[in-house]
Amino acid sequence: MNIKPLGKRDHRIDILRALALLSIFINHIPGNILEPFTHKNFGLSDSAEAFVLLAGVASAFAYFPRFSAGAIALPLAKIAKRVVVLYVAHLASLMVGLGIFCIGLQQWGMPILDTPLNINVLYAEPIKGFIGIPLMTHQIGYHNILPLYVCLLIFLPVLMVVARFFGLAAMLVTSVAIYAAAQVFALNMPSYPGTGGWFFNPFTWQIIFATGFFVGVRVLRGQTPVPLWRPLWWLALGYLIAACIYHRFNLYGSIPNVSWLPHNFQINEKPWVALPRLTHILSLAYVVGHSPLIMNGLGRLSPDNMLSRIGRNSLPVFWLGTALSVVGQVVLFADQPGPVGQLAFLAVGILAQAGLAYFLDYLGKASKAKAAPKTVADPASQDAVAA
Repeated sequence: MNIKPLGKRDHRIDILRALALLSIFINHIPGNILEPFTHKNFGLSDSAEAFVLLAGVASAFAYFPRFSAGAIALPLAKIAKRVVVLYVAHLASLMVGLGIFCIGLQQWGMPILDTPLNINVLYAEPIKGFIGIPLMTHQIGYHNILPLYVCLLIFLPVLMVVARFFGLAAMLVTSVAIYAAAQVFALNMPSYPGTGGWFFNPFTWQIIFATGFFVGVRVLRGQTPVPLWRPLWWLALGYLIAACIYHRFNLYGSIPNVSWLPHNFQINEKPWVALPRLTHILSLAYVVGHSPLIMNGLGRLSPDNMLSRIGRNSLPVFWLGTALSVVGQVVLFADQPGPVGQLAFLAVGILAQAGLAYFLDYLGKASKAKAAPKTVADPASQDAVAA
């Protein structure tokens, strides 16, 4: 990815994060009129993979400069603080989402207990369920990505230690080894009181995060993150086209499994980030990152445009978007609005998220204006992980 920093903060990353956030918002209202047009419908990965990759880049910007310079305590303290923020945000989001879903059940008979939302476990075993919620071992549909980010941030110091003392190549080897072990031995975080594991398996998803971290560190060092090799670029583009055809024509199962590879490497289930899915997000990143028309075009946009602001405030925007998407699910079930009504709701939801981002930016600027003496902006102010 050719993403040399444009200044203290690369607003192109913010724009890409914003696009992923808005796509997640749309996808979390199944059946709406815009859902068929998000990029998950044209390949093997979706906005979650893109956002985790960008989160890895942002983590490198936020925490690694001081850590690599020897100031270890401050970055680790900042990571710990962010973990707490994400954990509290997850619990609050989960409870608000549950409340909205239950309103849908009570008022309009929304079948939340008969769908794979994992709410039925709470209904059947509430005592065990309310043990699992603070442990993050019980998660409900559309509210299961923040626990992944908590785990990724807890894992981040390991990546930073290996990168600093043994090099970036060793850091990637460590990540790949964990990924491979998770596939071979079916490693996942446990669910309680339910069965199985997490929908976003931290043992496999960490490889996407680590790849983003690798890119971010190389950018910080003034190096080309991943060198451009034209044959590889065309190969990546060809894979994206083939994956699009494969997905659009529902050719799943038409390619036989390779007997000597673990099954989890080959299935396209989200928890395992199988090789075809991993190859897709990496190919997408390589093609987009080495496309001057895209990256230079984003660079020419103002750092204060709407998408930049949304990306800068990604955690609160994601939190609001998650709550609004659950409202949207209830509205679609209860009112069954037509295309115009659906577009109106989506537009209001996107404007609400943009409005929140503008408001938070205003508060941030007002706070800085009152600061005395004025201080130089902290280069580590780039948010590390915000869903």
